Order: sequence, then structure tokens, then C-alpha cells
Amino acid sequence: MSRPTRVGVVGAGPRTLVLLQRLAAHAGGRPLEVHVVDPFDSGAGRVWRAAQDPLLWMNSRAADVTVLPDPSVTGLTAPVLRGPSLEEWVAQHRADLVREATAAGDDLLRQEVLGHGPASFTSRRLASRYFADAWDRTVAALPAGVRVHRHLRTVLDLADDPADGGQMLHLDGTAGTLAVDVVLLAQGHLGVRPGPRERRAAGFARDHGLAHVRPGYTSEQDLDVLRPGADVVVVGMGLAFVDLVVRLTEGRGGRFTERPDGSLDYRPSGREPRLHVGSRRGVPYRSKIEYPVPTDLGLPRFYSAQAVAAQHGDAPLDLRADLWPLIAREMAGAHYRELFRSHPDRTTLPAAEFDEAFTRAAWGSAELDALVGRAVPDPADRFDPAELDRPLDGWWGTSGEEVHARVLEHLEDDRARRGDPRFSPDAAVLAAVLSAYAVTAALHAAGRLNARSAAVDLDGWWHGFFSYVASGPPPHRLRQLAALARAGLVRFLGAGVHVEADPTPGAAAFTAGSTSGPHEVRAQALVEARLPVPDVERTSDVLLGRLRDRGEVRAHDVTDDGSRWSNGRLVVDRSARLVGTDGAPHPRRFATGAWVCGEASAAAFARPGTDAELFRHADRLAAELLRAAAAPSAPLSDLLSDPQGERR
Repeated sequence: MSRPTRVGVVGAGPRTLVLLQRLAAHAGGRPLEVHVVDPFDSGAGRVWRAAQDPLLWMNSRAADVTVLPDPSVTGLTAPVLRGPSLEEWVAQHRADLVREATAAGDDLLRQEVLGHGPASFTSRRLASRYFADAWDRTVAALPAGVRVHRHLRTVLDLADDPADGGQMLHLDGTAGTLAVDVVLLAQGHLGVRPGPRERRAAGFARDHGLAHVRPGYTSEQDLDVLRPGADVVVVGMGLAFVDLVVRLTEGRGGRFTERPDGSLDYRPSGREPRLHVGSRRGVPYRSKIEYPVPTDLGLPRFYSAQAVAAQHGDAPLDLRADLWPLIAREMAGAHYRELFRSHPDRTTLPAAEFDEAFTRAAWGSAELDALVGRAVPDPADRFDPAELDRPLDGWWGTSGEEVHARVLEHLEDDRARRGDPRFSPDAAVLAAVLSAYAVTAALHAAGRLNARSAAVDLDGWWHGFFSYVASGPPPHRLRQLAALARAGLVRFLGAGVHVEADPTPGAAAFTAGSTSGPHEVRAQALVEARLPVPDVERTSDVLLGRLRDRGEVRAHDVTDDGSRWSNGRLVVDRSARLVGTDGAPHPRRFATGAWVCGEASAAAFARPGTDAELFRHADRLAAELLRAAAAPSAPLSDLLSDPQGERR
């Protein structure tokens, strides 16, 4: 009897959970052993593990999270394991979850479970229970002959078996090796060693008795260095910033109370620092929309692969110069279609007449401006992509107080607007952004973007815009932020924030100002509130570091017209095989996830009812892994093949 096919997977998060389902389907009755190596929770991995601050939430509504295919998912190899979404799972297990929380004396979890519904933003520790249950369901449903082995360890190195080209995994705490036929790297988010700027800031803080918190995963950072009452400059206003605020306020014993009008007051514990916050935009990410997002807008209309080809042919595409005008038009078209359909009393032309003229007019033309001015009387109902993206640009406050008040006003107005169906064109814009993101990802996967756009703009400016508009915090978090601002514990610095190190003897400090006003603050601490930017050259992951040092993986690196561009991510070919510095893909090593070039925004879970691509991606990957594992045994030199084209 032949031995089972052996697949090694580094990482046990949601992506691996989905992959297990697809590996089992593709096994086709053949014996298969899957070795999953990760020191963190099965199904949840590092990011969603149970052992983290209970106050931290997911950033998606419970009704928008699943790791088990629903009937909308098509194109999968049978059999398909169906299962509940996060929201459905909590509803099914509510009584047991409440009973367990009560027995443990965990009133916070008990209250969460009792009030949990489709619109809930689930705590990460409760979500970890869902992922764990989905893992157990998946393993229990495996066909005879398919087995999963869990190794609660870290992979330190990976080597080829010189005899047959198989892979040998070296795990921490073990003397031997784990032998498999193929390996998939699916670690998810990884750490990065500090860069020169971060080392300078840390050194300055150390030399002058100050504090510095570098980019990282907020749930894992040591925030005790931020002393009660200390002035702290915070750079960044995205999701890492939101988690930071939670840990430094409620996490230190403060409490929010609700006013009759629904706004919040904050009762401090006295252990909080004072946060002086700014970023490039100077405002927090737009909050999640609280009412249904329209799905019947006929998207894409103006920004599709066909529209791009009609306008630009097969020439290399620049995201900003070539694609942004089409993206902006897509957003505007969705905005006005929803405005004319749902709020005709705020328009002066028949919807069909406006749409025909809008389609005919060139984007950015005087003709289009005149049309909008004539058909949409209230400027507040008109779509302005520049104002959406940079609401503080061109505005100047005469003092720090004025800047703070302006940002607070924006924050409260945005939160209220995102919860009011009278502004449903905002939801249409969100739908257009989601559509545009998918189109852009497809163009990138097809190799259509030029070197600079692929290396810099895609995961930088464009992903940042998408996150700001479509991946903001739960609305309640902005209610809390407004309360903290009114309480004087959060002060807004504005846009274009800049930080300097002032070494004045006896008065050393981090000083911060912004382009929004003349004010400046001095602080005893600096927090860089953002996730580390993936960079294979600076990774702190031991396995990737060793593979890199031997030239067995490489970071994205493209030279175009004499300029070098890199986004720091792992290069793989179109079959997801790792590519070395010699340009050849390894026949038995694969990678997927946020650190892989072209997958910066790859979701770890899916939205129910949307025929999510996540499952088909896992299906294709499972087929590739088993195909590679079934290749005839031979020395590695005989298995290497020519590249199929790298994913850039």
C-alpha cells in the first residue's frame, strides 16, 4: 500500500481552515495527511486567537463573516461542507455560551452574547470560538483516509530532501524534522524589524527617558510605557489607532455612559494618558455604514476590464493617471444613480435624462460640472472624490483649538451621516469602491499595472483609500472617540502631521504639528499607530529570514526606466509557487496571504451570500498543492521548471 500524500501548512488561521475543506474535496478518496504547524489557535491563528484583550472587536459585522461556504458559493469541487455564518453560529449556541460565561463569572462576554445579532461587531475572543468550531466541523467531516495533524510549534527552517525533492520542516523544540511532500506558507501577518527611522525614534526615547511604541499589532504591544497623565503623540488614525484608544481608556478602567440623545460621556479612571492624534488625512477612517448597502446598481458600469481596454488598449496602466479617473467616475455614477432613485425630491431632472447626460460627458469636464450643478441644487448632495478622500485639504485653523474642533465636528458628522439612510448615496459609493477594488485586483493579477503602480500605489495609496472609505471602525467606536475628545483625553492635531525629536537638555520631548494650523505640542511619548508594512528584507519571522538569506525566496523588486520599485512582499508565480532569487519557482513550496505579492488585501474570511472568491481561490490552491505532491519522486534538480510568470 502506498503511503499517504503529505501536505505541510505553516499557519492555522482562517485561510488554512478554508483550505482544509478544499484539500479534502480534492483528495478524491486518496489517503492524505495534512500537517498544520502554528503555536496559535486552530482556525483563529495569531490575529483572532482567544487569548487577547476582551475589549477588542472584529471590524466586520457578524452577518458579514463566514468561513464555511453557503449556497451562494459556486465553482467548487464536490463535496462542499456547508455551515453557519458567525451570526448564525452565535444564535445557534447562545444558550450554551451564556451558561459558560455565567459559570466563569464573565459578565462582559455574557452581555455580548445576549445582545449579539446580525449587526454586532463581535469581540475577537468570541469570534475565535466560531473559528474553532468551524475547524472542528471541518476535521470531523473529513472523509476516511484524510487526517489532520496539529503541531503547536513554530517552523524555524525548511529544507529540500536531496533524495526525492520532498520538504523537511524544522520545528522549534524538536531535534528531528517533519517530512512532507509540499509546503504552503500561510502565516498571515508577520512581524518586521524596526527600520532606520523607527530605530532613531526608539534611540532618542531611550536616551532621554521618553517612550516610543513602534508599529505593531496593538493587541500584543506593551502599552505600560505610556504613563497615566503623560502627553503622547499618536501618528495614525486607522484601525490600529482605534484598538490603541480602547486599550488606553476602557482597558485602563474608564467607563462610557450614554446620554439621552445617544451620544456618550466618558468617566476616566485617572490612569489614561492624553493622546495628541494626527495623520496624513487628519481624520479617522470613515465609520461602517449602518443601513443596507445597495446591490442593484449594475456595477461595474464605468470601470471594468472592458472599459480599461477600450480606453488604454494593452498598454501598461498607471493607477493614478489612467485608472483613478475611471474609478472616480464609477463612484460618482453610483452616487447619482442612488440619489436620483431614492431621493428624487433633491434633484431637478428625470433620472434617465441625467444618467444619459452623465454617461456622455467627459469626466472632469465643464459639461459634467454644469450638468451636476443644474440637476443637483444642494452642494451637499454632489459627489466630490477629493473631499471624500482629504476633507481637511485646503483648510487652515488659526489655533490648535480650532483644528481640534474642526476634526471633532467632521468625526461626529461622518458617524451620524453613515447611520442615516437620507445619505444612502454614501452606501452606493461604498458599493462602487468594492467593485473598483475587485477590478483593480484583477488587472494587477493579469500583469496590467506598470512597475510603480504595482510596487507602490496598489498596496499604498490605493489600498489606503479603500481602507479609509470601506474598512473603517464600527460606528460605536467613533461615538467613543468623540466622547474622549470632549473629555480632553484625545486632542486632534489635523492633517499632514509631522514629528520632530527635540533634545533640549532637561526638556527633551517629541514635538508634533500639522499642516492644518500653527499649533505644536510637546510630548513624553510617541506611538506609531499602524501595522508594520510587510517587507521580506526586514521580516522578523525566522523561517522567512532563513529562506531569504539563502536566496530561496525573494521580495518584489522591479526596475522600470532606471528606477527600482519594490513592495516588500513575497514573489510567487501564477500557481502560487515561491520564486527564488534565480527567478525559478520552487516545485514544492507555495505561499498565500497578506505577505504575498498580489494578495495584500486577500480576505481571511468571506461575506455570506456573495459567492465569495475566497473559496474558489482555496479550491485552486488545494488542486495545485496536491498536483505538486503527486509529481514523481526525483532529486530536486530534476523537478525545477521554468517560471510560469511571476505575480507582480
